[in-house]
Amino acid sequence: MTDKKQPLLPITLERTLSAISSYTPTQPLTVIIASYPKSGTTWMQNVIYELLALRSYRIKGDKITLDHISDYCPFVENDKAWVYDGEGPPTLQPDHLTAHSGIDATIFNTHLYLTSMPPSPTVKYIYMTRSPRDVCNSFYHHLSHQSVDDGGYKGSRSEFVKDWNEGKIAFGAWGDHLKSWLDEEGNCRDERCLRVDYSYMKKDIEGAVRMTARHIGVGEVTDEELGDIIPRLSVTYMKANIDKFEPRSVKWVDKGDGFSFVRKGNEGDGKKEFSEEDETVLKEGLEKFPPPRGCEDLL
Repeated sequence: MTDKKQPLLPITLERTLSAISSYTPTQPLTVIIASYPKSGTTWMQNVIYELLALRSYRIKGDKITLDHISDYCPFVENDKAWVYDGEGPPTLQPDHLTAHSGIDATIFNTHLYLTSMPPSPTVKYIYMTRSPRDVCNSFYHHLSHQSVDDGGYKGSRSEFVKDWNEGKIAFGAWGDHLKSWLDEEGNCRDERCLRVDYSYMKKDIEGAVRMTARHIGVGEVTDEELGDIIPRLSVTYMKANIDKFEPRSVKWVDKGDGFSFVRKGNEGDGKKEFSEEDETVLKEGLEKFPPPRGCEDLL
């Protein structure tokens, strides 16, 4: 487990970290989706939302309509997700609390280390992992279209790869992040955590949904229920409904190049888009900040 100080976006303040570490969720179930950025976080947010909406429908008989994924699953280290009234401990914004009450669960997504998580006896963690080349490449596209005031990146791809491999980009080195959440065998450090790999979701989304449902206490999902959920988990659906999934926590820059927060969802694009120099730099970075031994399959 790493003890390094994690570099963060400007939207995270010291008071934000204090609010997170001291927060007591109000719902009987807490689900926290954690990952290094661009590891399938939004995809898993959608999975968790659909499963908890299904659970709510089973109990209450009312179907929930998704306005925006961040209502149900806020980016917990975004300071704007919190209310500081000075009279009591910080709490989540009312919109989040209302959404959580509708599904009887508190959901967060985060890129913080495990040591920054709030204490909760009812928490269930999901930790997403993905190939470092695809993560780095996708994160470059992401930050190069994000406002610099919110931590966006203005340099070239090659400059980004160098900074990323030095752990200078927000959220630090990829290997350090994995070591925060996973032991050297690649297993979750916390027994309440389920590791889900992006490749597995690509190969068997139905299996990933069923496994996740069991982990968070939704139980077995019928074929009919799965048939209803799966179409809304596709990249095609999420791109067509980008207004429901593009983060509200930061401002975006339109460069006129057709960028979409939900891009392709492919595997292997990082290796295809990297130059030989980029690949050399990345390998050096992975030697300097290696992932757990049990995650070598991601390389």
